[in-house]
Amino acid sequence: MTEGTTMHARAGIIATSLLGLLAIGALAGCSGDANAAGSANQSKTELVFATPPGTDDPDEQAIMGELATMVGEASGRTVTNLQPADYLGVVEAVRNGSVDVAILSQFSAALAYKTESVDPLLVWPASTEPASFCLAKKDSGIQSAADVKGKQVAFIDPGSTTGYFMPKSLLAKAGLTDGTDYKSTFAGSHDSAVLALANGNVDVACTARQLYPTFVQKGVIKEDEVAVIAKSDPIPVGISIVVRKGLDDEAREALKAKLPALMTGNQKVAKMFGITGEPTKDPEFSTYAPLVDVAESIGVDLQDIR
Repeated sequence: MTEGTTMHARAGIIATSLLGLLAIGALAGCSGDANAAGSANQSKTELVFATPPGTDDPDEQAIMGELATMVGEASGRTVTNLQPADYLGVVEAVRNGSVDVAILSQFSAALAYKTESVDPLLVWPASTEPASFCLAKKDSGIQSAADVKGKQVAFIDPGSTTGYFMPKSLLAKAGLTDGTDYKSTFAGSHDSAVLALANGNVDVACTARQLYPTFVQKGVIKEDEVAVIAKSDPIPVGISIVVRKGLDDEAREALKAKLPALMTGNQKVAKMFGITGEPTKDPEFSTYAPLVDVAESIGVDLQDIR
């Protein structure tokens, strides 16, 4: 069994994901031959694995570490675990060769595939559960998506599926347009968005459904003070494992053969990433087409946010 070494980088508030993406690329380009530039040249004994930003909760970070260990077990290689500061930073790190393998949220995977930045290896079936919850304080008078008109909303990150695309689609279905009917900001992480609501800095915070119980249990929010005012549709595609172009076939085949059972068999990992059923191996872009439709419904062209 191999162990992942976690090097955790997180931004508190990300003004724009495009700047974050460029910063990740610049950091990767300057980090030396042993890491960023040398991924394609290193021996077949090591892999760099990236996980998307989530929260600073120690339990969640421990699960990310367990997932990195699974990648090592499946590949038979030593794994270093990186966590770029934003979702699109993960895509850029795989594209520029500083990361060999990554787990990507649904819209990040669709973007990466559409822009030919990565090779998707595995994609799991869609969940039937709501992807996102939008929260507001119970004494705010906000009781539904329609009540968000004229309010300030905290999303997570421009590349976040549960913290941006799905809740923004939810508000669009309620007839609300970002920048016209409400104002929005990116908090940079799920816990930062929820804390902004708790501290009164925003009127509404939208976050991942599966993280809501954790925020309550950890005391980040109180159920007697905060209400779920709206729930998004389920995400039409599941989570993806992607690899950099040029990764050797031995690693690819080992990951496809062994990683699904390891991830599905770990209850904590399966719950965090909404893993159910058997993944599709080497998926075609048509698998991600429903995500492109959702993006277009809120006026976002995935090609434009690269």
